[in-house]
Amino acid sequence: MHIVISHAAAPGPRCRAASATLQLPHLQALLRQAGAQRLHTGDPDTLTPLAEHLASGQAYPDGLVPWAAWLAQGSALYQDSQHWALISPCHLQIHSDHVAMRDPAVLELGEDESRTLLAAMQPYFEEDGIALHWHNAHTWLAQGAVFQHLACASLARVRGQPTDPWIPRQREAQGLRRLQNEMQMLLYTHATNDARSARGQAPVNGFWISGTGSPLADSGTSHSTASPLQALLADGGANLAFINPYALYIDTLSAGALKDDPHAWIQAWQNLDAQVFAPLAAPQASGAEISVSLCGVQRARTWVSGRASLWQRIKQPWAAPGIHHFVHDL
Repeated sequence: MHIVISHAAAPGPRCRAASATLQLPHLQALLRQAGAQRLHTGDPDTLTPLAEHLASGQAYPDGLVPWAAWLAQGSALYQDSQHWALISPCHLQIHSDHVAMRDPAVLELGEDESRTLLAAMQPYFEEDGIALHWHNAHTWLAQGAVFQHLACASLARVRGQPTDPWIPRQREAQGLRRLQNEMQMLLYTHATNDARSARGQAPVNGFWISGTGSPLADSGTSHSTASPLQALLADGGANLAFINPYALYIDTLSAGALKDDPHAWIQAWQNLDAQVFAPLAAPQASGAEISVSLCGVQRARTWVSGRASLWQRIKQPWAAPGIHHFVHDL
């Protein structure tokens, strides 16, 4: 069982300072019993950030981690030979010298709004041979041949950042760039955006494509998703994490981390400790091997439980370091 936590080490100074006093008893207990550690270093120029690379089993080319296909499989939409992508409705801010994307999480897009916008955009996608499927308010699924081998930058690369360096420039993406321009014009006068603007909310004026790629043929057999966490997810925890054949990928810390909001970041941490790590005490005690990767922006460290040395087990009752001890150098 592998759990990957993005933004476990926040880049902002206020969240960094808050981590010095952050106590997460269940996660800390798990890490104290871990022996083996591995340090990972990422590259800021890759399409796939380090945390997502680790969560994908490090088995896929850059920009081709098949998040969309995995979601389609979980929704009983996927069929062999199909090609999928994630579509994230977003707000693009036009500056004099660049275009930047606001973090889609701050749009607070409602389900009705999201479904209405998808319905308005769907005919244009269909003209290009792309079928749209609603997954949740912030994430749609798209299926079409154009996504085959189309490496795309993760949404994590562009939220709150300039989009220009990450726009797909491949020949296969020309039609998608045209479609993005058409959708900007369509959405500019859409009634849903008029209502959002009247309420002081940012309009949805674009979309981002990510999560392309095809699952490996053996990914469902060599890496089973069956684990005690399946019950957790089925019991309402699915909004906390994304499970794939390789790992449980958790991204709920990113919203607070990107805003350098220590209250939101700490609250998200405490939710994870109670809802994800507390239920793991029993399987851990029974000998289950649990790997945890705590990720910063460009560095991460993985712990494997159940491999503590004799000296580590002897000193555990006297050693109770806070979470800062585990992430301060990430």
